[in-house]
Amino acid sequence: MIAIAALIAAVSFAALTIAGVFALIRLARLLTDARQLITRGDDVFARANAAVERANAQLDRTDAVTASMNDLGDGMAELAGQVQTVAGIGRSLAASPAGKVAALAHGVRHAVDKRRRTIPGQLEGAQR
Repeated sequence: MIAIAALIAAVSFAALTIAGVFALIRLARLLTDARQLITRGDDVFARANAAVERANAQLDRTDAVTASMNDLGDGMAELAGQVQTVAGIGRSLAASPAGKVAALAHGVRHAVDKRRRTIPGQLEGAQR
């Protein structure tokens, strides 16, 4: 009987030892996979960091373009103000007595020129 009990104990101990070895092998595989995952994670983080740096460089260039567009907008606003000033000068000149005289002279000259062209019997080469 003792021999059977010793045999059962030995078989149980062998089974527990095999289960322990199997668990240790699985744990070793798990640690190896975790180490590889950490290494891949470092690569992923390095690539993500490079992508962020490229995006930051593009944003810096975008900031420069935006600043130049703001300068362009300021220049256009200044130009519009100058054009408005010149147009105001033109309006005031046309509304002044000198402008009215110039408009009258132009109208008279245009009417006389038109009248000369419509006189019947007059040849174009005969005018002197």
